[in-house]
Amino acid sequence: MDIFPENKKNKLLVFPIIFGLLGGIMGLFLRYVFTGAPSNFLIRNILHSHSHTMLLGFVFNALIALLWIQFTTGIDKKSYFLYLCLQACVSILLVGFLFQGYTVFTIIFSTLHLWLSYSLLIQLWKNLAIKSVAAKFVKIGIVLHFIASIGPYALGPLKVLELQDSPWYQQAIFFYLHFQYFGSFFMWFLGIFLQQTKIKLSNTQIILVVLSCVFLYAHSLDYHFNHYMITSIGGIAALLLFSVFFSKINSITKLKLTYKILYLILLTTLAINCLGSIPFLSTMLVSNRFILIAWLHLLFLGLYLPFIWVEFPIKISPYLWLVYALLVSTTELLLVFPNVFATVFSTSIMWLLFLAYLGVVFCICIVHLNYIFERIKR
Repeated sequence: MDIFPENKKNKLLVFPIIFGLLGGIMGLFLRYVFTGAPSNFLIRNILHSHSHTMLLGFVFNALIALLWIQFTTGIDKKSYFLYLCLQACVSILLVGFLFQGYTVFTIIFSTLHLWLSYSLLIQLWKNLAIKSVAAKFVKIGIVLHFIASIGPYALGPLKVLELQDSPWYQQAIFFYLHFQYFGSFFMWFLGIFLQQTKIKLSNTQIILVVLSCVFLYAHSLDYHFNHYMITSIGGIAALLLFSVFFSKINSITKLKLTYKILYLILLTTLAINCLGSIPFLSTMLVSNRFILIAWLHLLFLGLYLPFIWVEFPIKISPYLWLVYALLVSTTELLLVFPNVFATVFSTSIMWLLFLAYLGVVFCICIVHLNYIFERIKR
């Protein structure tokens, strides 16, 4: 097998850095449009382009790159070619969604991205050079990625059956999203984190983590499926997942400060996830888009993005970390308590959110542009 030299593996990291930058800027532009500012693009199109760029171009790319770097001896030329093809698909989707939204063109390249990701992940599985608990999570994440794709495949038949306005159509989308951000992404995050920190989980705890993440899909079911048995399953899964990692909190005492903070962020995220089992809050999550965005941004801006920054070879000032944390916390508070802040500041909550996200994206630009300029210098 023809393996790239060690120093070539860092080339994988450039793409998520670029897409993370572009996705952040699009998200800020979306916030600007929500203030009532004119735009030549439909809001839905900007939203699709932003979400796909951040989901596939940034988080998926970054985690895949880190898996190849930390769990293999090097990426082979066939796998690198597949990786480059994925970048071409994301680039086309970024532009395609902006100008056309969901059309035959973007559906074709979304599907192509999915099929190419299958091949790349199969290659990753074959090239895993580490046998550990962490590697088990990498494999579980790969399996969950395949399971997640059942959601998109269900959309076609549902349309043929004229069920696109039914709750089943929306749930097919939620199925894909859940088994990505709390399935494959979460497992890969755990795999890398455990490999770096050497925190040990027993086989029983591994099974509990996996089953909890699977049954947490109950939290993604909307009010059409709001039965006490379903919400109970989601609640039990959330509590089990939190308890597994809370039981390991003593293991972080010897970790570097960054990993201690990441672990506390993980515990906070899982604790908040438990609140989603409370009927009042779960109903609010479904009906209140601000709360839903707050949850997604907590997961991606609060957990995955800082984790990726820690794992990438990037030098970040402690002051920048502090500013970023304060700004993300501010956006979360604005989303959860919009009326309170709008009243206190006597202005539109949309403008307050735009200003807060302006700060968040400014931090992202500093970090990502700094990485790009450092690479150019080399």
